[in-house]
Amino acid sequence: MVLVLFGAVSYGSIEIPLIKVVEILLRGDGGSSWELIIWKIRLPRVLCAALVGGILATGGVSCQGLFRNPLSEPYLLGISSGAALGAAIAILLSPFSGGFVLGVLGFSAFSGAMLVTVLVYLAAGREAFRLPSTLLLSGIAVALVCQAIIWLLMALNHEQVARIVFWTLGSLSTARWEEVLWLSVTTIPSAIALAGMGRMMDVLSTGYESAHGMGVRPQRSAAIVLAITALGTSAAVAVSGIVGFVGLMVPHIARFLGGPSHRKLIVNSWIGGAILLVLADFAARVVNPPSEIPLGIVTALLGAPFLLFLVMGKRGEGRLDG
Repeated sequence: MVLVLFGAVSYGSIEIPLIKVVEILLRGDGGSSWELIIWKIRLPRVLCAALVGGILATGGVSCQGLFRNPLSEPYLLGISSGAALGAAIAILLSPFSGGFVLGVLGFSAFSGAMLVTVLVYLAAGREAFRLPSTLLLSGIAVALVCQAIIWLLMALNHEQVARIVFWTLGSLSTARWEEVLWLSVTTIPSAIALAGMGRMMDVLSTGYESAHGMGVRPQRSAAIVLAITALGTSAAVAVSGIVGFVGLMVPHIARFLGGPSHRKLIVNSWIGGAILLVLADFAARVVNPPSEIPLGIVTALLGAPFLLFLVMGKRGEGRLDG
């Protein structure tokens, strides 16, 4: 991960020697153009990518364990769509041209994601965690409603379509140190909390009845895991927009390499998610310079074949329940 971080800071439309990057980070360079590029643009963007990727991957771990479904990730709960709707409303109502996370856009995206999470839980009812498919279907339904509202807003506000579309496709082009601070105080505690609940998630992943027989209160425990996942994921989406498939791909790879224990799996997935999204963001900004490819497109190009691979591996079982 360290090598990937340094490599992403070093390479781009303007290549900076790796040795020079280390020297500037340690001692500075008298305000040269390279120092400005590293400290003002590349380093905060790379750190944001690592933090976003890490929390999206750990969110995927918690969802797959909670719902006992290998295709689960936070997007299925409507978290990303709720954040996108909140951001779209903020873009239309705010006088600001930029979308900095500590301002109107970030607050609206975060609020939208959390509100949708509560609505999904209420729609699923008391049996939400006894029958995980109920919660998943509620999340998909609410996500579709949010997406329909976004399309309606775009149809009624043609002058803002480009800004809304680019944000919903995912991007870290506006990442600055304010966003690094926001992600640090929201996603890192969320990831630590999920890792601390790893043993409880091991029990929950065995099923509602089994967990109850082991002395765990499944509904309350699952609600806590879901709330922490929603908190971290929505904070990340408020910065990057909708970035899919990270929470789907990384947990499977980490589980294959490091085993199924959730405490270890969450740590490994955080590292894997950070590496994946830093590399994806690097590809998004260097494939067609000086313009950028939306980050969500890069992850979709990676995730769609991976999803097909999972489906083909499960098709003989007749259902995708892990």
